[in-house]
Amino acid sequence: MLSPVQASTEATKPLYPGNFVVVNLQTMTLDLRNGTTTLSQFPIISKGRPGSYYETIGGAYENDYELRNHFSSIGHVYMPWSVHVFGNYFIHGVPYYPDGRKVSSTYSGGCLRLSDEDAQQVYDFVKTGTPIIITENKETDFAPIATSTDTISSMQMTRLMVATISLEVLTQDNAITDTDGETLTTRKTLLPRLLVDGDDTISRAFAASRGENVFVDYMNTKARALGLTNTVFTTVDTAATTTPQDQTRFMEYLAEYKSYLLDIGSSTQQ
Repeated sequence: MLSPVQASTEATKPLYPGNFVVVNLQTMTLDLRNGTTTLSQFPIISKGRPGSYYETIGGAYENDYELRNHFSSIGHVYMPWSVHVFGNYFIHGVPYYPDGRKVSSTYSGGCLRLSDEDAQQVYDFVKTGTPIIITENKETDFAPIATSTDTISSMQMTRLMVATISLEVLTQDNAITDTDGETLTTRKTLLPRLLVDGDDTISRAFAASRGENVFVDYMNTKARALGLTNTVFTTVDTAATTTPQDQTRFMEYLAEYKSYLLDIGSSTQQ
């Protein structure tokens, strides 16, 4: 653990009046803040591999639950002192296999890995509703965009958000049944059909795994986490209501945190 920063008060207005967490993926540090004061700072041991489908997310979230020792159904490991951020993403200590062996990989499956001691302090600090900001750059990158009535419709926005939620909430590598009802495949192999071919049956198949209402709720929650004030998704296969400013912010997010999708969908059209 790094030494606590004593009363390091900035000359700016605090992002939040009470406790919150700031993660910087460039400096690989996690700060515990109260107002403008940094209470503690911890080094991040690992994050998701940049450019991969399990790259670590960015955005401004709120914790909704914590687990003393969460078992990952994706990695098949125990994750001590787990603080949930969004979808499949947690802040936690060093994972270990059921036989007790510690994971030694350089990259995580997208979660933010701390030492067990540091993770416990974060676990004790965070309560339900505590804001958690994850950024590659500035803490204000996901501040809400100003409200606008200059709205447009975008099917590209819907398809890219469906793909984003599929990466961040669903499991990519597990075998699933294709839309023909017979062929086994994985969600990862379905993404080109969604983003290149515009096959919206893929969106419906993704949504069916959670229920469409739940899946659309994830889409709108993600939009709010990115500060997309003017963006609304109603279904997984109809055009989103959005604005040019929101679209630009979303494409910037994908370029920075989910370039995997842009590489797949480079030929998509709005």
